[in-house]
Amino acid sequence: MVASADAATRRALVIGIGPYPTESGWAKINGDKDIPYVEEMLLLNGFQKKDITELKNEQATYAAICQHMESLIATAQSGDFVYIHFSGHGQQITDLNGDEDEGFDEAWIPYDAQFAYQKGVYEGQNHILDDQLNGWLHRLRQQVGEKGKIVVVADACHSGDGTRSSEEMEQQYVIRGTSDTFIIPASRRTSTGTSYPIEWVSISACKPYQCNFEYKGMGSLTYALYQERKGFSNMTCTQLHQRIRTHIQTVVPQTQTPVLDAKDKQAVVF
Repeated sequence: MVASADAATRRALVIGIGPYPTESGWAKINGDKDIPYVEEMLLLNGFQKKDITELKNEQATYAAICQHMESLIATAQSGDFVYIHFSGHGQQITDLNGDEDEGFDEAWIPYDAQFAYQKGVYEGQNHILDDQLNGWLHRLRQQVGEKGKIVVVADACHSGDGTRSSEEMEQQYVIRGTSDTFIIPASRRTSTGTSYPIEWVSISACKPYQCNFEYKGMGSLTYALYQERKGFSNMTCTQLHQRIRTHIQTVVPQTQTPVLDAKDKQAVVF
């Protein structure tokens, strides 16, 4: 979370999904309950209520998320600070354009995305792939320019590693994401897309092979960020990463390591 003092406007898109439709196959989580904590954190750090857009539960469809991302890109100005937060399920999905060595893309799960592939019914069209997010962020970077700042927080889990959690653990704790990959029965093809280098700050709740646990009815990453909400201006990205890691590993039942990716990890937070 990095911003310069002369940022023109601080804009945010906050997405939180808890009760997915029963027919979707997704378990209920508490992503929607993260939203007020994220908003308070933003308001304490120079954001204005009018510049924070929230998409909660049934509002957070694939089409709505795409629409608001396009709107965010269209309205962003040079020097702006843009914060994007997703609290919901995540899943790995078959990589169809050949740009992933392990054969899977990572995806955010909107409200209207299904858990499993059904030919002719649901074939992954509402999953938001990392390729799509990367493209949006590249265009957003062009809008805000070198002086602008972009932060993306994903309080989800994309792991497709079936060894990451046991059935007993998943029954005892609320875990975001699934060990089941979304398999599309199609042949791999040569990469046709463009993957842009990261020129923003990205914070994810855990490593791909780990569980992302909830804590006290909210996301553990959201909880950790909220605990540090008053001290961002004095911390670099690296320092923030260390602090949220300490918070998370203090409250979750197993090792969960948040992941920080940034062009400049020594930049000062907010």
